[in-house]
Formats: sequence, structure tokens, C-alpha cells
Amino acid sequence: MTLSDKIKQELREKGQFPYGKRDRAYQSIDGQPGIRDMNHRYDVINFPKSFDGETVIDFGCSVGAICIEAKRRGAKRVVGLDLKQPISVAKGLAEELDLDIEFYEFDIDKGLLALKQLIGLDTFDHVFALSIWAHCDETILAQMINYYTDKICWFEGHNATTYGDTKSKMDIELEKLLDLPYHEYIGETSDRSVRQNYKISRSNRIDMTRKDEFVYFSGDVYDTVIEANHDYENKKPGGNHLIDTNSYRDGKYNFNGKFSCFLGDSNSSEGIKLISYDPSVTNLSDKKEIVERIFRIQSKLSEAGFSSKPLEIIDCHDSNTFYYGIKMENLKGKFVQPSEEWIQELVDFCKQNNLSREGWDIRKDCVPKNCIEVDGKVYLVDIDYRWTDAI
Repeated sequence: MTLSDKIKQELREKGQFPYGKRDRAYQSIDGQPGIRDMNHRYDVINFPKSFDGETVIDFGCSVGAICIEAKRRGAKRVVGLDLKQPISVAKGLAEELDLDIEFYEFDIDKGLLALKQLIGLDTFDHVFALSIWAHCDETILAQMINYYTDKICWFEGHNATTYGDTKSKMDIELEKLLDLPYHEYIGETSDRSVRQNYKISRSNRIDMTRKDEFVYFSGDVYDTVIEANHDYENKKPGGNHLIDTNSYRDGKYNFNGKFSCFLGDSNSSEGIKLISYDPSVTNLSDKKEIVERIFRIQSKLSEAGFSSKPLEIIDCHDSNTFYYGIKMENLKGKFVQPSEEWIQELVDFCKQNNLSREGWDIRKDCVPKNCIEVDGKVYLVDIDYRWTDAI
């Protein structure tokens, strides 16, 4: 869609900071040039390809480029905050592009209580605070970020020459101001001047791109147990080659299944199950519904003595999207082929409780790669997204 001449003029005249000093808006958008090259910024911060079902707020949104792009990529709720002139342009842009975005004129220095009264109490999956903290009281901005960030805050500083925003200074200041536990430096934008960028989160960062070799989870590397890989070249049907081998390894390890990974530590009684989703599932609420179902099913099986105990659902993210994991009991025993009697008891229990596995007989899951014996008791461990219940 081509922007109207009216909007193009408003971008030039009101979409700057300071206003009216240049022949273009602050942000490039829809083919219109800007002081900041938004495509460059998206590349550096690895802007998510999808925001399907997620929520976004941008502090100091200017004419709303990030809000507009997030909405186009599927965000459920998008809020942009800035001063009067850029917000008036942002509202006109959203209307012309037929996008449902909440743009508010708001001075950050009015404080967190005033913002809660304006936009409500709901937190956001993504909080953007890009090149804004020098234009407001940084402690007030930090209070807002700390309150409204449910998962990730994307943070960009200002140039080092004018504002002193070197990486070493920002590392210290962000650690002091923000109570989000995970700080990840993601690089420099250089479209206007060199600026440092961070992804700060409550969500655990993961990398499963090389899960056949290892999985990265929240600062630690879990080496994959190669002989347990679902595509191990010397595997036997059902994982029979694993019979009587340990279900754990020294240090941190990953058992890589077709539909999930299990991250364990020989020094811990807990592990993490990372859920792989059907590729068609991109909406965040759908992902949450699936992991809640897995948690519910595994809880039922655990209470009956058939499975390891799930403890809590945790938030995770990689460079492209959000995931969910399940913190769970780490069973340290041996892989076994369960008895026919045990299998029949499990099958009967599942029928009685309306549990099933889509397109697959539960009996076929009762093979060594999925069953661990600890102190004489057998447990089924691989409960994935294909399991269903009647709820």
C-alpha cells in the first residue's frame, strides 16, 4: 500500500526528534526514508519473524515503525508511547494502514502509576526501549520496564560520544537498574551512530539449532547423548541398543527426541523438558495450551506412578520465537523394556482417564528409549505434544 501525500508530509514535518530539523522522519517506514534505517535495526537485533498471539509495547515509539511491524507480524496487542507530534503521525499511519494499534501521548516522567492508569496492568511479552533512556528519568523508565516486561525487553542505548553509552557503562547501568535476570548483549547498530543493543529477559534463552550435538540453555551447554538421538545410525528398533545403559551422564547432558529434548545434570534432581511443536503452531497462546496439556497429562501419569513428576512450566526463547519448557524430576536409572504386565496397566489407566496419543498406540511408546527403571519401578518419560486428554 502506498502512503498518502498527507501522511508523507506529516512524517517529514512531525516525525522527527527534534522536530522540523531535517527532510525526513526519524524512522524509515514503508519506503519512506528515515534518520534511522529500521531494516538495519531489525537485522542487528534479530527482530522476530513472528509475533503471533504476542503482546508488544514500545517506549518512545516515534511514528510507530516497530509497533506497525509487530502488528503486521501477528501481534495480538500493540501499544506505542511518545510525545504529541509523533503520536499524532503514528495514529494517522495506523488508521491509513488499517492496523489496530494503541498509540498514546505520554511523558515517561509522569511515572509508573500514571501509565498503569492509562494502559492498564497487563504485562507484555515484548517491551522495546530503544534510544530513549537519555530523554527521560532513567530510574522511572526502569520501573516501567521492570513492571511491564513479562518475557523480553529489547534495549538500545545512545551514541557514546554525546551520551557516554559505551558497552562497559551500559553493562553496569542495566544490571543496576533492571531486575530481569538474563542480560544478553546482541550487538551495535550503526545507521546513525554506533549504539549498543541488549535483549534482557525473564525468559530462558535457548539454542537448539545443533541439538544433534548440544543444546544451549540459559548460559549452560548440554552435550547430546549421541547414541540416544532419534536418528542415531546404529540404533535398534525402539532403542533396544540402550537397554541397561544409564539414563544419565556425568555433567550436563541432552537426550534428543523427535518431539522434545530432555536436559539433565548428574548433580541435580531436576531437569528440563523442551517441547518441540508441530511447525503449524506459531501462536503463543496455542503453544501455552499445548504445554499445559502435556503438564496435565504427565501429572496424572506421575500421580499413578507411571511417569516422572512435572514441577513447573517455564518460559524460553531463541532468536526467533518463544517456547515453553517443563521443569521436571530427573530420573537417574537405566533404560529398560517394561514387562507386558506393566504395559497393560498403563494402557488400562490411560483408557480409564481418556488419555491417548494421536495417530499412535500408547503400547508402542513402551520401548527402552522411553522407559527408565529406578529402584525397581518403571517410568514412561517421553510425553510429547501428540498426547491428548479429554479436557
